[in-house]
Amino acid sequence: MNVLNKLGFLRVALAAAVGFSLVLTSNAFAQKPAPAGVAEVERVIVTGSMIPTAEEVGPNPVFSINRDLINKSGAGTTEQLLQRLPVMNGATIPVQNNATSQGGPAGTAALALRGLDPGATLVLIDHRRVAPFPGSANSAYGFVDLTTIPITAVQSIDILKDGASTTYGSDAIAGVVNFNFYKDYRGAQVTIQYGDTLDKDAAEYRGDILFGAGDDKTSITGDIFYYRHHDMFNRDRGNSIKPPFSSSNAVPWNLQLQTEAVLHPFDVNGNPEPPPLLPPDVIGRVSFFGTPPDNASGLVPAANYVFHHSRPRSSFGILPGFNFNLYAGSYPKQERWGGYAAFEHKICDDQLRIFGDFYYVDAKTHDELAPTATGPFETPGRLALFVPPNHPFPGGVPPFGGPPPAEVGMSPSAFNPFNPFEQIISGSTTARIFDFGDRFVDNENIAERFTVGAKGDKLFNGTWGYDGAFMYSQIQQISRFQGINIPHFQEILNAADTIFDPASSEFIGQTIPYNPMVDTQHVAFPSNTPLIDFARLHTKDLFTSKLATLDLNIYTTDLFDLPAGGVGLAFGGVFSRESYRIDPDDQNRQIVGNLCGNAHSGIQPQVAHTRLLLGGVFSRSTVRPVAEQ
Repeated sequence: MNVLNKLGFLRVALAAAVGFSLVLTSNAFAQKPAPAGVAEVERVIVTGSMIPTAEEVGPNPVFSINRDLINKSGAGTTEQLLQRLPVMNGATIPVQNNATSQGGPAGTAALALRGLDPGATLVLIDHRRVAPFPGSANSAYGFVDLTTIPITAVQSIDILKDGASTTYGSDAIAGVVNFNFYKDYRGAQVTIQYGDTLDKDAAEYRGDILFGAGDDKTSITGDIFYYRHHDMFNRDRGNSIKPPFSSSNAVPWNLQLQTEAVLHPFDVNGNPEPPPLLPPDVIGRVSFFGTPPDNASGLVPAANYVFHHSRPRSSFGILPGFNFNLYAGSYPKQERWGGYAAFEHKICDDQLRIFGDFYYVDAKTHDELAPTATGPFETPGRLALFVPPNHPFPGGVPPFGGPPPAEVGMSPSAFNPFNPFEQIISGSTTARIFDFGDRFVDNENIAERFTVGAKGDKLFNGTWGYDGAFMYSQIQQISRFQGINIPHFQEILNAADTIFDPASSEFIGQTIPYNPMVDTQHVAFPSNTPLIDFARLHTKDLFTSKLATLDLNIYTTDLFDLPAGGVGLAFGGVFSRESYRIDPDDQNRQIVGNLCGNAHSGIQPQVAHTRLLLGGVFSRSTVRPVAEQ
């Protein structure tokens, strides 16, 4: 969800621009008008074709957005601009409003044409490829991260709204989006932009300095930019403060209980507590669900629990489920900065020109999710969660049903004195580990790209030309996550663990285990606080994607003539090497499921691809010189 568009904000913007330029003029004296001459139509490489043509005569349907339209849009980022185009699949464009959004990995923005996935849309910068986002190496598709393309350096955007796989390959089935960066800019321009909502809680700042100088032979262009956007939370707006459905991953927890384990303590003679009043819908069941009451201190007797045949705390339960929108972010905090530079020098007029460019972007996002949700404690393919019984089982066998120790991976000697039931609590139990706080997702995407090459035209009979270059592109994502380490969390639930043994070298300074029966949303249990730091986990993963290409394109715009126009020819080749590398945090180099609420688990190898592409194309041109008016 793009908050600025979907939540109906009224944006207040203040923009200022200062321009400096030197213009040479001469006075016009009365003289005879010159006879009408013949103006040469400038031919350029048009997206979707390797043969230069006039911009309006490309062989494919290209839609162009010039700088004037970009400025009038008021968009502060590339993804904001493209999201508004009908041809785009809007679900994939915005920077994720939530780290679990389906638009792609957190902290990124992808684009997709014609409703296909992002892997079917090719993204180019100055008609050359860009290193894809490294996290896509292990996903169903690769894409270019739009957060690393500075809109301030973009002079125009070409969108080919049709398949171009014959020209570019299978990753252009849906179309091509080409970003043309500034070249041969003369003068200087300073832009400052500020925007905010009427509630003053989502400020956006953008500033850049665009400059350039040159003469008939040499030109140098540069741009420096900074962008910042404050974060927002779902609770900040009335239409998003409450989700359509509340979560059964709630606090206090929804506990799956065995009937015998619930009733047995009250069958013992001399028990001062009255037996719990079980509702009719659980009588006769082998198991049902229970939950501590609201504001439970963690020491509430079992007789005061709330029992139901299904999870009591849920959207359709007898008690409200957990409102995760009170804690989840709706728009992440963003900060980006970087620069761009380009040059071109004519060595032999138009026949030989050397050129080069470089850009660097550092894009950071900070997102927050509601406290960790466990899902069912026993889930296939993941480490089982469990709360040990009130005291160790005699002989290691649960006397009143429920999962045995081996099923959940529990030591037979494990126990938790705060569990009022003589059973292992696991199975379909669901919980919200609220006192560990929100989950933080911090991503930093660092992109670098440089190109150096040579090109020329008007060779031989004036219709031949060439363009060749070496390009290197790299993007790194530094991904930081705050979550819960499941093995450590299981340790703090077990009073018999060595971390609570003063004689052990693993002793953590206290003998009281974690109390899971507290309504941690409203009540603090002092002995739990030191244990949170022990089980909380901070990870840092590094993802790297590299792309190097060496290309050469030779063409002629007029090989021979046909009645309908001239025939052009282009041929050439591209050598490319692409690599991905994932360096997970040491704490992530363990079995899948060690991290509660994070998907990055397991060692990932380096992957590299090398390709050599050769080809040629004919094209019929209908461009003719026109007389000056």
